[in-house]
Formats: sequence, structure tokens, C-alpha cells
Amino acid sequence: MPGAVRGREPDVKEHLTLEEMFGLIGVSVPEAWRALPFPGHVATDNRYVEPGGAFVALEGERTDGHRYICRSSSGGQRPSETPTAVERGAGLIVVRRGKRPDGLTVPCVELEDPERDLARMASAYLERARTEGCLREVAAVTGSVGKTTTREALRCVLGKRFRLHASERSLNTRIGCTATVLAMPLDAELLLLEFGANKPGEIAELTELFPPDSALVTEVAPVHLEGFGTLEGVLRGKMEIAGSRRLRRFLFNADNPLLRERGRAFLPSGRGLPEGWSVGEGKADFQIQAPHFEMRDGLPAFAGKGLPVLAFHLGRGDLSASVEFQAGVWGTHMARPLAFAAALGNLLGMSLEECAAALRGFRALPGRGRVLSLKDGRFVVDDAYNANPLSLRASLETFVRLPMSRSEKMAVLGEMKELGPDAARYHRELEPLLDEVGNAVLVGALWREAFSAPDRPGRFFAGDWREAMELVKGLSWRGLLVKGSNSVGLQNVVRALCGEPEGRP
Repeated sequence: MPGAVRGREPDVKEHLTLEEMFGLIGVSVPEAWRALPFPGHVATDNRYVEPGGAFVALEGERTDGHRYICRSSSGGQRPSETPTAVERGAGLIVVRRGKRPDGLTVPCVELEDPERDLARMASAYLERARTEGCLREVAAVTGSVGKTTTREALRCVLGKRFRLHASERSLNTRIGCTATVLAMPLDAELLLLEFGANKPGEIAELTELFPPDSALVTEVAPVHLEGFGTLEGVLRGKMEIAGSRRLRRFLFNADNPLLRERGRAFLPSGRGLPEGWSVGEGKADFQIQAPHFEMRDGLPAFAGKGLPVLAFHLGRGDLSASVEFQAGVWGTHMARPLAFAAALGNLLGMSLEECAAALRGFRALPGRGRVLSLKDGRFVVDDAYNANPLSLRASLETFVRLPMSRSEKMAVLGEMKELGPDAARYHRELEPLLDEVGNAVLVGALWREAFSAPDRPGRFFAGDWREAMELVKGLSWRGLLVKGSNSVGLQNVVRALCGEPEGRP
């Protein structure tokens, strides 16, 4: 794979034309627009449209994207204060055939099924980028926990060596990966994707459309059990990524017994590729050693910049020495995403020292373990993006270990969704940790269902984030942990406390 060559190859253009792109799936473009370059940004939500970018109007269960193209297309069904795609400067509109708005002056292409047709187009474009562009590596991350943090750590590491293209957000569905691939410039050397799923077959479809050379499975945990049924079902779903026809490297979590057993099939055998590489705190090819998390005096502190610090050593099995890593992230459980990023960087030719240097500036993402200091000396752990039994336990364990009195700690925890018939049990199993914080505000009906005697000192129940916010205002605390399934909306509690604008989801 090419090294750190930053300039564009002189004979490689940045983007194909509209005629070339849509021609990949046999769709013609009006002559006036054929020579225009395909936009370098693709959005399916009008709030994310960038000037000159493409807006794809999709029909969903709750809304129809065609209403958000321009004023004449809204039909009174859209909030008037929400800017349309055209008002945000869209340079290309993609619609379902027959649904082009009257009077639209922006280039517009009609497709029979925009989501499926564009996925086919992205898949064909990916193959063209491999043969006619600079693309040499596609890396994809999946797993029940830590996908997005691992992807961002990979971006941080691999972006130091390669011309890398990745989404700025967690776009891990078919349309999300499609948008990421379509926006990729032809001179990108490495494409980084995130694969998500809530039922069998979804990762298999993504793997068929966008086959990775390197696949990473971070964890298998009881998540989306309504779709997968059992933990074994989750495992089978995540392992669909290993069916990539281009697979050369398979990285997996050696600390998970299910993944460790499946990963043995990929261990180096001398018969060629693909090869398996394990990452974990136990016996592993890339071993995490002595992870340590610190918050001095109970307040964030990292190099004087008001951040927490995670430190650990990472050693490769065939090396006698290990390398120290440090980053401003929340808890020792965050060592694994960073180790995965360093492991792949090392397998692609970077030294572990280079990887450690790249990750030293890595910071937690919003909603995924950010530690925010308030003006009055208190702090909030913003882990509000999502929750499942494994991630909630890890975050709570980190929180209760902080060197603060129990009475100074408070947690606002949203219910965990899509856990199937055992949902109440998964919530109930966290009760010992709830007893370690002074006050716990539990949001959602599943928490009440989990406890036969729910009313006890220091435990409060709320129906939604607004009720939770009122309880937070009336209770005493020094440190506050906020975590729950994304649909509960606890990010609004963080925004209210920290004075952040509501922003986009």
C-alpha cells in the first residue's frame, strides 16, 4: 500500500462527472448537466446538506424527504423555519421518478428506487476507484460496542499515513455507507467504513456491496436482540463481515470467548490470506497491558486541558517491548478501540510508536464519554449517545470508582432498548452499581419494570428527559453521569446543563 504521499496523482481527477457516475447504473443525465462533477458530499437529511453537495430525497416511515427539497415541494408538511436542501445550497437533487418538484432549477436526477439504485452505483464506483483511482484499502468496523469510537481512532491513526476518506458521522446503514462511498474522491488511498445492523443479513449486504480488505469486530454483546434473537444470533450477524470476497485481515476482540473461538479460523496458517489478528487484555497478538484511568481530585485533568486521561501499554506478540498510549477518553474500557486502531495501523506499515503519537491527541466524541466541566466546578460525563448492558456497566463501573464520596455522584440513566424478552433482567442486573451512586434518575418504563420494590432512597423515576432534567436541577451532586439509549433523548439533559445549542442529531 502506498505510503505518506500527500499530493494528488497528476492523472487522477478528484470526482467523476454526473454522466460517468449515473452511467455506472445505466441512468442518463440531461445533457446540460452531464459534464458537472459529482458532488463531494451526499446527504439524505436536509439539515446536513453542504453548499454544492447532493441531497437524496428518501421516503421513510415517518417523513418523506421530497418535502424538504425546496419551498414548492413542502406542501405545508414541513416546519417553515427549517431550511430546505436548495436553501442550504444543494448542487444536485436525487428523487424518485415522478416526484421532481415543479420549477426546480438545481440539477435533478430521477431514479426508480433512489436508495437501492444509489447503493448499486456506490458499489460500482468503489470498484472503479480500485482500478482507476488510488484506492488500495477498504477497512470496515462492526461490533455491538465501540464501532464509532474505533472508527474515529482509526481515522486519527491512519490519516497520518494515508489519504483517507471516512464519514464525519456514524453513517453505518446501507444508505449511510452509500453516501460515504459516493462522496469519496478518486485519489483516496484508504476508505474507512462502519457497518451497523439490527437484524441478520444487514452486514452481509453491506459486505457484498462494499467488500473490505480489513475487517474489525470490536465486541459481541446483547444488543438488538429483538432482531437477532440471541447472543449467538448477534455473533453470526457480526461475523457476516468476514465473508468479504476481498478480505485480507480480520481483527477481533480476543477477550470475548465467542469471538475468540470464531477468530481461530483466521489465525495465520501459512496458506495465505486472510489472516486473523486478535486484540485484547488477555493472550492476544496485540496485547493491552496495565490500562489505567485517572481523574485527579474527581475533576477532569489531562495535560492541564480539563480532560480525563487513559493510559495503557500495547505490545505485539512478536515484539519484546510495548509502547505506552495516552488519550483523553473515559474509562479503561476505551483502551480497546484505541488498540484496534493501533493494531491495524501497525499491520499497514506504521510503527506502534507512530500510532501512539497519533492517538495522544484523541478525544472522546460527543455522547460517547466526553467529560464536560461546568462553571460552578461540577462536571458531566456525556455518555448519552447510546447504551446496552455491556457499555452501561462499563461506564457505571468507571463512574463509581472515581475518588469522590458516594453522595457527590449522580447518574441519569435511560432505559436500554431492543433487548427482547429479557430486557427487565438486563436492567435489574445493574442494581448493585446503582446503589454505589448517591442519586440515580432512571428514565423509561423498563426501569420500573425491572425492580419489584423500586421506591427507595436515592432512586428516582422519570418518564422522559424533561422530567429527568427537573430532578437533576433539584438534587445535589458534584459529578453527573448521563447515559441511555439514543431514543430516550438524554443528550438534551447534557445540552441544557452545559449551555450547548440543541444542534443536529
